[in-house]
Amino acid sequence: MAAWLFAIVSLVVLVLLGSVEQFIIGEGLSAWLSVAWLAPLLSVALVVSLLLWLFTPVVSRHRAYILSLQMVSFVAIVALFVIKSLYAYHQLERQTPQSRTLINATATIYQISDSVYDKVLATPFRQVAVLSNIEPLNPKQNSRLIHNPFANDDDFAAGQAVDLQSFEGMTVLLTADPKFAKSDLQALESAQPASILQVQLLLEPIKDGALASGFDNKAWLRTRQVQATAQILAATHIGTAQADTWAQQFRLQLERLRWQLRQHFYKNWHTLDGKQAQARAVTLSLLTGDRALIDRDTKDLYQLAGISHLLAISGTHVLFLAIVLAAMITAITDRFALLIYQKIPRWQIRMAIMVAAALIYAVFTGFEVPAVRTVYMLMAAWLIRYFALPTSIISALFVVALLMVWADPYVLWQAGFWLSFVAVVLLIRYENSHVQAADLHIYGWLGRLWQKLSATVSLQLWLFLTMLPVSILLFGKVSLWGLLVNLFAIGLFGFVVVPINLLAGVVFWVSPWLADLLWSISVAILYGLHQSLSVTLTTKLPAVSAWLYAPFGMAGFVLAFLLVIWLILPKVLPRFLLLLPIMALIFLTKPVKNPRLEIVSLPSDTPNVSQLLLTQYGKDGTSHWLILNDLGVKSLRKNHAQILTDQLYRRGVAAMGLDGVIVQTPSDIFIPMVGQLADNLPISRYWQAGNHQQLVSIRQQSCRAGMAWQQEGFVIRALTGWSEINDERVQYCAIEVLSDYPFSWQGNAAQTTEADAVDDWADDDSQPSDSKPSTKAKSQLVISTSAEPLLWQLWQSLCVSNNRLDVLAKEGYYPVWLTSWRADEATVAKQRLSPAKIYMLDE
Repeated sequence: MAAWLFAIVSLVVLVLLGSVEQFIIGEGLSAWLSVAWLAPLLSVALVVSLLLWLFTPVVSRHRAYILSLQMVSFVAIVALFVIKSLYAYHQLERQTPQSRTLINATATIYQISDSVYDKVLATPFRQVAVLSNIEPLNPKQNSRLIHNPFANDDDFAAGQAVDLQSFEGMTVLLTADPKFAKSDLQALESAQPASILQVQLLLEPIKDGALASGFDNKAWLRTRQVQATAQILAATHIGTAQADTWAQQFRLQLERLRWQLRQHFYKNWHTLDGKQAQARAVTLSLLTGDRALIDRDTKDLYQLAGISHLLAISGTHVLFLAIVLAAMITAITDRFALLIYQKIPRWQIRMAIMVAAALIYAVFTGFEVPAVRTVYMLMAAWLIRYFALPTSIISALFVVALLMVWADPYVLWQAGFWLSFVAVVLLIRYENSHVQAADLHIYGWLGRLWQKLSATVSLQLWLFLTMLPVSILLFGKVSLWGLLVNLFAIGLFGFVVVPINLLAGVVFWVSPWLADLLWSISVAILYGLHQSLSVTLTTKLPAVSAWLYAPFGMAGFVLAFLLVIWLILPKVLPRFLLLLPIMALIFLTKPVKNPRLEIVSLPSDTPNVSQLLLTQYGKDGTSHWLILNDLGVKSLRKNHAQILTDQLYRRGVAAMGLDGVIVQTPSDIFIPMVGQLADNLPISRYWQAGNHQQLVSIRQQSCRAGMAWQQEGFVIRALTGWSEINDERVQYCAIEVLSDYPFSWQGNAAQTTEADAVDDWADDDSQPSDSKPSTKAKSQLVISTSAEPLLWQLWQSLCVSNNRLDVLAKEGYYPVWLTSWRADEATVAKQRLSPAKIYMLDE
């Protein structure tokens, strides 16, 4: 029953934390949640409720009495978790800024940074810190002046000023980029745990929503108790922090040890080959959990190989060190202090050593979820054996999960939490249902070897298939290479690399040269692994599709998750019910039948980029077109093509590919990216504004006025674009889209409405609203973001008399204009189209 309690509590807490921002917490509730004694009172109530729920069957034999008590305690536990979640939310939000603010502050650092500030390599700096002594950067200005630097001080009422005193003690993520720094930030190079910095900051609220890659930055920062981000404008080192308690002193000392090890590995970093440096960075990560030195390419390589989980400090690391230390100390005790066993049983000494060692190492490596889980499970195993509690290991695991959620409800937003616990549950279920009944001794060594290999492959296949829905839900895609690479990588890391690392870490404080020798072995092994993976997965087999995507939305994820739940939870429901989500998933993957034109604005982590996916679901098939616009972008990110590929795959474009790509702007910034995109999925045609050199991977056509593509009920034509004129101002390719079906819009965009058009369409119920398609109207769209007046002036002089290129509102069509705030008004063209709605693509 502990599994079902955890499932219900997790669902309630996730829904609450995901929706609480939409509600206003009243002053009365806010005051109650701020009471100092609330947290310990709730903890005591939870312990009582859990004990009542777990052990009522032991103390009573009356079924009705047991059920009533368990029901009451069950409801009480869920209610307590609701209150604790509200408390955690309130504690974070009460110091969360609502607008950007310039401040002076004292920043105290209690942990190592997320990255290293290096002006030579131009690596950005990220550091979690606690702020105090907060003052306005300029007392004469209100914080909102950063939005309007020309404002007058008298324009702001005194009550509208930000209360900086309420920010005292807030936790922020400090950031700095040496490429854009306007002042000397040398103090960041020597910043370490216990450092105190005097800083000038641009304090900003955390942005909502996930990035284009799917990474939810706000959820990640919430799990770290970070309340805001702060860009460092200036920084000076002013002192060293002193711990207030022995626990804080212990934690600071461990963080300093981590920082010293990082500095040791960072020696001569600039003289190392990039691949050698990354092998050293992974070695450090496997020792201390510090991934600051690992670059994006290495993380992408591990993700492609499906072994990203090996970069984290897992429960195996912690348990291995705990077992080794416990064995060493008990061996010494057996030889020199046998009399101690007369007072304390040997197993208790062993468990105490394991718990202490696991706890210290977990704190040392950053107290990540898998390490915390291992520590709590060791404590639970100790208590279960000491008190002879009538509970199973699976129940203990879910109770531990509940306690971790109680300690921090936001832990449910961590992917590591779900992967860690689900993996352990699956391993337990696998072991219970796959007990080896055969006698290993009757087969000989070849038979035993074959049986062990088959058992390993069977276990890996079981974990891959059962973890698949969870992995896709959390990351959006899964590498198929993981099924193969994990077969040898897990053993290599678990039995070779990690033991060498841990041994070197212990030896380092006694004999640094011997530790370096051991680490050099680890680095050499990892260097060879990286080379092999890079050559095999990215060079020799580039055409193999390595990623598995789910071509369905959240409903599909929920159904897939139900499959795993029915597999791993106790057999409460009959297994034949598994057919229901399987059948539902099959229907979800079927193509949509209702004809329509769907326009999706694909998000981008690169600012000033517009990416529109036009999909026509027609009676004769489906067509996909990608429309790209440069709205003032300076450069694309290195992984832009991969992120865009992932987005297209998730939307089911990969099955048939793109019918076409249109780059409307004559700049060449998208050309290499489109070439990479063509390597990842089929592209039938490529229209590029302007005159550019041909790509090798795909043939491009200059987008010229008059070009057109059509199929039944769907037409795309270029209205402008004169590449024969050597002037980029008139080479922009504005396009018109005609569809026999209503359109629907998905994405962020500002909307305005033309008054004259509204009068004509107001009484027609068949017209589409903001995002809901109509059932009758056809669609006529014009997409133009050019800021050059000359473009539409030339169009007006050349094309108004040409019916083939003219923009006229067509009877029965719903006219829409898609543009940007920077674009030219194109007054004549808009007047002829009379758009009922205008979408601004740069919102």
